[in-house]
Amino acid sequence: MLCKYFTLGLITYLFYTCNADRIKDTMYINIQGSVACYRRMNSTHQIGCSSEWGGSLGIIHYVNQLSDLSFILKNGSAGKYIPILPTSLLDAGIMSTLISNKHIVSGVILHPNNEKLKHFSHESKCPNERFSADSAQCPINGWNPWGTDLLYRDIPFPMFYLEDENKINIIRDCFQKFNNFSYSTQTDRSLCSLELNFFMQASTNTPTCQRRSNIVTNLNPVKLCDPLGDNNVWGSLFPLAEEHKNNSKAINYDKYIVIAARLDTTSLFEKTVGAETPVTGLVTLLTVAKLLKQMLPVWSSNLKKNVLFILFNGETYDYIGSQRLLYDMERGHFPTDLPLGNDILPTIYPNNISLFIELSQLTMSNAIYAHYLGNDNDIVRNFSLLLKKYQPPNSPLDIIPNSLPPSSLHTFIRRNTSFQGLVLADHKTAYRNPFYNSIYDNASNIGYEYVNGSDVKSDTIQGYVGEVALMVAKSVFEDITGNQFNGNVVANLSLVDELFHCYLEDPNCKVHKAIQRGLHLPKTPLSLYVGVTVVDNFLTNLVSYTLAWFSGDMLDPSNINCTNSNKNQAYRYFNMSLDMDHLDKLRCFRATVNMTEAVSPAFVIEDYDWSSGKYSSWSESTWNEMSIRVFLKPSRFHEIITLTIGSITMIFSFVVIYWMKSRCHILFDYPVVDDPPADC
Repeated sequence: MLCKYFTLGLITYLFYTCNADRIKDTMYINIQGSVACYRRMNSTHQIGCSSEWGGSLGIIHYVNQLSDLSFILKNGSAGKYIPILPTSLLDAGIMSTLISNKHIVSGVILHPNNEKLKHFSHESKCPNERFSADSAQCPINGWNPWGTDLLYRDIPFPMFYLEDENKINIIRDCFQKFNNFSYSTQTDRSLCSLELNFFMQASTNTPTCQRRSNIVTNLNPVKLCDPLGDNNVWGSLFPLAEEHKNNSKAINYDKYIVIAARLDTTSLFEKTVGAETPVTGLVTLLTVAKLLKQMLPVWSSNLKKNVLFILFNGETYDYIGSQRLLYDMERGHFPTDLPLGNDILPTIYPNNISLFIELSQLTMSNAIYAHYLGNDNDIVRNFSLLLKKYQPPNSPLDIIPNSLPPSSLHTFIRRNTSFQGLVLADHKTAYRNPFYNSIYDNASNIGYEYVNGSDVKSDTIQGYVGEVALMVAKSVFEDITGNQFNGNVVANLSLVDELFHCYLEDPNCKVHKAIQRGLHLPKTPLSLYVGVTVVDNFLTNLVSYTLAWFSGDMLDPSNINCTNSNKNQAYRYFNMSLDMDHLDKLRCFRATVNMTEAVSPAFVIEDYDWSSGKYSSWSESTWNEMSIRVFLKPSRFHEIITLTIGSITMIFSFVVIYWMKSRCHILFDYPVVDDPPADC
């Protein structure tokens, strides 16, 4: 018995004295604050990045110029490397070189440098070209002339973007201390290395991933990918139903004018801001909604047109949001899937839309361009003349027929070539945005500076957006009423300034505090990436509340029953602040704002033919862990010696324990047990 206790005690002692967690903590330095490149798939192929299972290992090589990278590709002899590249060096040529040398390169870390970039866009030159209208032609040099198409490359190693200069310094200092000398003897000494762990579980394409995820086994099913998607946000200027106590009666308008913009962007990495695309269009739409509510605060039965404000989500990936909305409209499921002919809400079909106005990229330029397809489009031409009538003095309107840049309007024209619509943008034949769909499409890219309540100058992006919004609002007012607007309503530039601040700098802004009390978020821009269907994007909710605040009716002072008032499908009720200057004064708002699914019809149609190419088919791979760790990789000779000594020690320990156990009756005395007393 004593032998067993001794052996158990010795093993326990060894376990407790050899603390694995502490050894691990001293071996690795964890690098926090990075954003990664994801793997996505469509119906035909996969794009993006993934590490190896368990992480990709490589020796750190800090790159300042192309010659530093060429050196390891030609002369690297110590195994696989992970180059640390400044973003200024990343282009299509460099990426092709890295991919072709994947036997040498096991990963890449990008970081910003002090050099001011002239352009950085990894989108294609003709975004969403496969889902463009047949009559729309992409210019020779592309709508996005700076596009490198890297966003759609299949990259066989992980890539991370690390913005924190302190973290980069940790990696650089380790490189300088252990790696940056005597390259010919690298194999003979310990080298500073990285472990990049971000394994993507899906591969090949979306149909393959869906099939593998749906395999029925006795084990727990494993989901390998999720469809890209979130929610579209929509609302109407006038009510869709007349409210009668706890029910409603549908108002059937003759036609609807749609004012639309997109809500999402993307980049090669998880980090997104989207200052020019989509924030300028988003802020312009919200400002138009606010202006029209001031111009037409009350609906009257003589108004036969209504205005729908729609923010499409997932448009970056082959128009997910607009495809789903059109799919729902064609089946009579918009604004809700009530039975056909119901008297609760009107059913809106595509042919009920008289005009589609899309607000695209809108930064300060010498002109505003109205793009549309066809020359004999009377409705579009007449509305363009209205826009011309109210054009800003410093940015005249230029009408461009037979031209349609990438936009949600393509989705509707593909199904009906006579669909009436135009796109307002700041470009004529090519984007002015050199950072389209990238991590650098930020506030500085559009020249935005937060003035925080001070007077906003007219020659700023805030003033420009205010003028464009006023032009659209006045034109829509005259189209609806048949009368020229003669009021003195102007865009609230302080509100425009605050909206830009909300989306580009700090989501804890006055607007968000007015619509969502008790808001506490990190002081960093919220992601405008559409994400996957299983994760809600909080920004989408905030945008819907903001639209409700701008376009809704203020009822009574706020009360606990506001959000439960008159429950029906025609209205939603919100407790919100009176305005930005009186955040503590709450009021009850009633609005028609709501959300619909922005998930491609390909994922809801039973037995959908993935080879048809009719709908967007993008999905994102699932993953378990993301980490970057710095460690010192021993030399080959050191590894062999360590393994040898460890093996000898282990064998010797087993021999000693066996010897002691077999002779413990000799080495240790058995305890003498006294006889128990006879009488207990």
